Amino acid sequence: MHATFTDDKLDMHVVVCGLGRFGLRVVELLCAQGISVVVITSPETREDRRVAAVGLGALLLTGDFRFLDTHEAARLDSARALILASSNDLANLETALEVRNHHPNLTIVMRHSDEHLAHRLEHDFDLSSVLSPSVLAARQFAEAALDPPPIPKRRRRHLPKRNRARRPQKFDFLLLLFALGMLFLSGILVFHRVLGLTTIDAAYFTTTILTTVGFGDYNLHDEKPVIKLFGIVLMFGGVLLLATLSSFLTNYILSGAAQQARAERLVRRYRNHVILCGLGSVGFAVAEALQERNIPVVVVDKTPEDDLFRSLSVRIPVLVGDAKRPDVLLKAGLSRARALVAATSSDALNLEIALMAQTLVEEQREDRPLRLVLRCFDLDLARRIHRLSQNYSLLSPAEIAAPLFVNAALTKDTKTE
Repeated sequence: MHATFTDDKLDMHVVVCGLGRFGLRVVELLCAQGISVVVITSPETREDRRVAAVGLGALLLTGDFRFLDTHEAARLDSARALILASSNDLANLETALEVRNHHPNLTIVMRHSDEHLAHRLEHDFDLSSVLSPSVLAARQFAEAALDPPPIPKRRRRHLPKRNRARRPQKFDFLLLLFALGMLFLSGILVFHRVLGLTTIDAAYFTTTILTTVGFGDYNLHDEKPVIKLFGIVLMFGGVLLLATLSSFLTNYILSGAAQQARAERLVRRYRNHVILCGLGSVGFAVAEALQERNIPVVVVDKTPEDDLFRSLSVRIPVLVGDAKRPDVLLKAGLSRARALVAATSSDALNLEIALMAQTLVEEQREDRPLRLVLRCFDLDLARRIHRLSQNYSLLSPAEIAAPLFVNAALTKDTKTE
């Protein structure tokens, strides 16, 4: 259902599509400048955000911003600018193209997650600005990570000693290799002494038995029963050991353990690097921003997105694990890192990761503080933490990017007038 707006309320207004965290921040900034705002939002939008937008003075329109009747209800023909603030790239693009066809002179500022397509979208479809909040925020996250950490206060306290994380041991795999090797050597020794074969021939014969190939050029048909029994042991032992070893290797490769082992080897060489926890859109953009500055980065994520993981893992060590766990942070080289950026989509998780990292730092490297940068959605939480401690830098992508979207909309509008 659409609301009905009067003309006096819509004097050169700005239409904002999407009322997520980012969209609400855009509305706040526009209303603070005394600009009339119409918000198009879906029925599923959280009630607290609806109430907040109305409280700021915005006019709320419930509907699908892709449809022409919604555009007419929002009075796009008399609008000053359109800001597509939804996180749905496809819906934003579909709407931008539809609006551009009907309103060729309207300023359109579109949100899109892929910065590499921004210039192409602006040029090919005559859009005013195409911006990525995660990329805009990533630059500031990277700068914050490279700032020197605060000078630690000297505190005399005894922290409980934490057991160091032990690297996983491949005892089973090594034991199987040892058993296979012993079986192989015993076969060579027996066949060399009992059958009178040369060492090479004995090794060849043992290999054919263990692998169950059996070309027929050597056999135990006329040998003593004890030798035949020994041959049976070699056959069954070879089948069981080789099958088990094959399953170990297959699981090692397919489960990603081989890639994780490679990542851990690379991390052990890193010094003065940045640990990035969370491989979402913001984390990916922060990793690329740090790479552009030639700063070594180690990424930690419990369940990384497949596309982002494949894209980054060939360039940056990506450790799959829970960043709240001390052993995972230590594997990421926390004792040698210059900074940690917690960029997950949960304020509580980011704070928990930072607290664990700070605890490990105080245990292991109190004289070398660690820069801690946290992604934060709740601005009140960020203010409270900043008042209590200077050890944590809390940044909000919406807080960073929203002013740039508003500026792009108003600046473009000024240029077209």
